[in-house]
Amino acid sequence: MSAEFSLRSALGIVILMGGWICSAQQVPFSCCQIQDGDQPSIKQPSLRVFLFGVCPTTLGSEPSASSSRPVPASSAPASFAASLVRAPAPKRRRTLDRSYFLLNSLHLGIAGFDIAMTQHCIADQHCREANPLMPSSLAGQLTVGIAAVGYGSIISYRLKMHRSHLWWTGPTAGILAHGAGVATGFAHR
Repeated sequence: MSAEFSLRSALGIVILMGGWICSAQQVPFSCCQIQDGDQPSIKQPSLRVFLFGVCPTTLGSEPSASSSRPVPASSAPASFAASLVRAPAPKRRRTLDRSYFLLNSLHLGIAGFDIAMTQHCIADQHCREANPLMPSSLAGQLTVGIAAVGYGSIISYRLKMHRSHLWWTGPTAGILAHGAGVATGFAHR
């Protein structure tokens, strides 16, 4: 019973879709051009409109053989033409651009260099880690350092996505702090 029902429903869907396709093929498509000089945001001089084979000027009449030619813009209603014309979408600024990647990758690179210099200094027993929140082991420093850089990058991304002009302050502060650590590592070499 269920196989018979599914066969009937599939046959019904095929017939229904075939009817829609056939009715769509019988409609002659005519084209008309709408000139709109009132809107300066349009870069193209004309807009081609296809409305199921009927131009805006022949909406109430039967389509004829002469309606397949373009209709001059003066015979098209202005309100109809204005409703079809869309202003171009404003350009969206990219969040992940060159400046974002440059600043955050510099922050990651100098953080890694700071960890390497600190580990070299600790191994030579010339110095110790001055940050009480940072562990002395390499694995601990890498974990805390990468987590801090990743968190700063996420905050920087969210600030830049919301068009805040302060998106660069987090990575810049990290670069300066790790730069001081690198300079201290070179001083105690």
